[in-house]
Amino acid sequence: MPGLLDSRPNWVRSGVLAGAPELVRELGADPRALAADCGMDLAALELPDLPVPGVAVVRFFEAAAAATGRQDFGLRLSTRQDLSVLGPLWMTMRSAQTVRDALQVLVQFFVVHTTGALVGLHPSDEGGAIVTYATTVGSNDRQTIELGLAMLCHELRMHGGAAWQPRAAQFAHARPASLHSHQRCFGKNLQFDQDRHAVWLDRACLDAPLSGRSLPAHAMLKKLLVSRVDGAQAVAVKVEGAMRALMPFADCSREQVARIANLSERTLQRRLAEAGTSFQALRDRVRADIALKYLRQSRLQAAQIAEILGYAEPAVFTRAFRRQHGMTPSEARRQMPA
Repeated sequence: MPGLLDSRPNWVRSGVLAGAPELVRELGADPRALAADCGMDLAALELPDLPVPGVAVVRFFEAAAAATGRQDFGLRLSTRQDLSVLGPLWMTMRSAQTVRDALQVLVQFFVVHTTGALVGLHPSDEGGAIVTYATTVGSNDRQTIELGLAMLCHELRMHGGAAWQPRAAQFAHARPASLHSHQRCFGKNLQFDQDRHAVWLDRACLDAPLSGRSLPAHAMLKKLLVSRVDGAQAVAVKVEGAMRALMPFADCSREQVARIANLSERTLQRRLAEAGTSFQALRDRVRADIALKYLRQSRLQAAQIAEILGYAEPAVFTRAFRRQHGMTPSEARRQMPA
């Protein structure tokens, strides 16, 4: 889950690129040329603590996959990174009592890492849980998504044993030509063209104790993270995460979102205003972003996407999509990567 957030939104530490330049060179491409094309400071390829726009990181990973001809670039890179790129957030996770506690910390404080991506934790059957991951920058983010979920699975494997696999892995993008790297990382229960990116975890995994658990250290580290979270911006990110979780399954009303975010409707509206947005504007942007990703990354038909996202009919979806993106759904679909 590709450092700590710069003071500006959607920036991440250049440490998230660790191992990427070397991998690109090994696969026969020039990382400096790719970085320049993506609008990235070339120093970010060498120094771990520079602020880098999140959108540039997403573009770099996609460009690396295209230039090297490796659809599994993100999965390959995940073997060269670990969640230590999250800095104090990773340390706080490691000091938690159980895997479930660590994931709750990840969800609560991921905004300290970046506002360019969202992590969610949702209950499933028999005490299990679903961990969702989504970016908020760019419509083509396949490599970033697979890198993040793979790094999470590598981390969980350290607690569940080398043979551990998630119950299932879901991806909103289309099935790749080869599943070898995906099966090695996520197991054989793989689902593509889904309404979310997620891994499913069972109760045994979630209840596993962590070897580094320490109540005093955890309390101290958590206090540090709390001091770094900006209230209004954190609420906006939390609300956006709730919207993205609800959008494919419910009408995403203000009441429902407020309940999930554990806020009153009045407080929700006030904090969003403080963050420079509104509930309706945020919902429209999230819905438009999800629609664009579905069109460009999956094989779902426009009518199916309209139904999933709660539009009354395809024509309403088309008008809303054109208003947000300046093009029709069919025009966006034609821009879908091969």
